[in-house]
Amino acid sequence: MFEDVKFSSCGKFVSTDDWIHPDRVIDSYEMILVTKGYVYLNEDGTDYELKENDVLILEPHKRHYGYKHSRNTEFFWLHWHGNAPEGLKHRKIDSLYTVSLYFRQILQHLIEPGMREATDYLTRLILIELQSNSTNPTNNHIVEEIAAYIRANSHMGLTEAKVAKHIGYNTDYLNRIFKAHYFKTIKQYINEKRMETVKSLMLTQSYTLSEIAAKTGFTEYKYFLKFFKYHEGITPTEFYKQYAKIHINSR
Repeated sequence: MFEDVKFSSCGKFVSTDDWIHPDRVIDSYEMILVTKGYVYLNEDGTDYELKENDVLILEPHKRHYGYKHSRNTEFFWLHWHGNAPEGLKHRKIDSLYTVSLYFRQILQHLIEPGMREATDYLTRLILIELQSNSTNPTNNHIVEEIAAYIRANSHMGLTEAKVAKHIGYNTDYLNRIFKAHYFKTIKQYINEKRMETVKSLMLTQSYTLSEIAAKTGFTEYKYFLKFFKYHEGITPTEFYKQYAKIHINSR
């Protein structure tokens, strides 16, 4: 699908001061994935307001510029040559985890000698992930309602019973139809999305572990640590160490 994609450059942008995107025309695609704050961009006469979890793909040879200043802004940016996901221009993605993980891996490879060729493959993985994120895996509206509700509320300490009450069906019935489409139980999906939310916050924000625990519905910090170790196989501190070395730009 993206065999011709070639990585050009990538970075993590962080600014606490007033900032506005430069006015320019470039010969590559550019992707912006906002992890904090707002970004205001105009491309070829169309204004885009980007907020947390929003992704925008800017096309080559088209003028783009910031039309409004923003503050306390953070985003990943990526330039590449080749093609882009069809039908994906500007949208909110459900979970930052997988895409931000690939971004972190690219940024690590850029500072590790002899690893730059891996950036082409990681760029393709980002595009594939965004393409698949734009497509529903099933046409069963009840199953999709369950999945969408869990993704939107994975930080709330959901249980199967809470999901069933929201959807309005028996838990056993919902589990049966959900597993037929997703090949996992509702509880397994809840835990998977909760872990993605936790790791996404760890990769994209500067919260402490206790703050992340609170933001993802854990009332006891010790249980958060136990939950993380059980599902990830390593401690949160060990996870942090894996993705600690990246370059951040502020201009």
